[in-house]
Amino acid sequence: MPLTIKETAEVTGQLTSAISTILPDIVSVRHHLHQNPELSHLEEKTSAFVAARLAALGLDEVKTGVGGYGVVGVLSGTGTPQDAGSATKTIALRADMDALPIQETREVPYKSCVPGVMHACGHDGHTSTLLGAATVLSQIRSKFAGEVRFLFQPAEETVGGAKRMCEEGVMEGVDAIVALHGWPGLEVGKIGVRSGPMMASSDTFDLIIRGKGCHAAQPHIGIDPILVGAHIVTALQSIASREMSPTDSVVVTVAQFHAGTANNIIPDQAEIRGTIRCLKEAQRTEIPERLERIIAGVCAAFRAEYSFKFRRGTPVTVNDVAINDLVAGVGAEILGQENVIHLEAPSMGAEDFAIYLQRAPGAMFRLGVGTEMTALHTPTYNFADDALPVGMEIFVRSVLQYLG
Repeated sequence: MPLTIKETAEVTGQLTSAISTILPDIVSVRHHLHQNPELSHLEEKTSAFVAARLAALGLDEVKTGVGGYGVVGVLSGTGTPQDAGSATKTIALRADMDALPIQETREVPYKSCVPGVMHACGHDGHTSTLLGAATVLSQIRSKFAGEVRFLFQPAEETVGGAKRMCEEGVMEGVDAIVALHGWPGLEVGKIGVRSGPMMASSDTFDLIIRGKGCHAAQPHIGIDPILVGAHIVTALQSIASREMSPTDSVVVTVAQFHAGTANNIIPDQAEIRGTIRCLKEAQRTEIPERLERIIAGVCAAFRAEYSFKFRRGTPVTVNDVAINDLVAGVGAEILGQENVIHLEAPSMGAEDFAIYLQRAPGAMFRLGVGTEMTALHTPTYNFADDALPVGMEIFVRSVLQYLG
């Protein structure tokens, strides 16, 4: 049976008290993680720290070494199902753990102790928030029936951690999944939600253009790969401007162009690398052919040869309508409807949370970390401690709402 109004009020009061009680500890957890960042595929100490914290909560199960340094905690509720005899459900909550190769320049007491590495994307905050949610849910497991699966993922920044964890079965039996991303520019106490495409796909390409080297004073006897590459860089922009509908978002970015060793030598080859981002899987499927057709045509025109590699990365992050509405509703109850921002447009940034969404309906929401906060992936970014209790409560109440 659903909770009565009195019981609901008691649970709400219990949640508020529990979050308030553990908040100083969760803040210290974030500061510890911030001081001790680890790059993708190297999250050994972070993984061990998370596993130890989960084990201390008395969960049903804690798995380590999942998809690399991934950690999975399993908590079963002991409450009575809403409908007697009906099957219980499983909801997963996900946080990422890896840091970025950036030297931190912001002066805080808990500044990164690892040269050239910092939590510039706020994964210290994501991990701390989920550890806090796990702590609270372990204390109120009698208030829900079903299973909560806590997924602490490695290697989000390099894309691959989610895929490996899913290949090892972390989503088997999961009915829904929720994640958050700290978002600078959005005030603390606000969240951003959006059903449908939330973040773009991101795929990469490598191109080697082979020409014929010669003296810079005699370009006519060579084949200039830099000239060919310059034409290709320009021509690739026609994919977004002339081959896709103006109402569809596609970003073609050439991020690297390497060639040459001296001012007076036309080199033998040039190397170009970049990314393609889309908001529709149908567009994403067509991109490799479009890229290579343009590259082949330009190279043929200039008598150059080429080799081309296209690598699939992260698919489009598509939020399920029902789960997104559930999170939005919980946010309205906690923060007030005016503090739940329904986003008009998705971000062209990418997230491998999309991999989980291919296996179960779910949603990622933006957690406000302050308008004064600097941008993600910069040397001065710092997840706001004030956002931790907001994220924890939304996680916990989303679980209670979903599991009934």
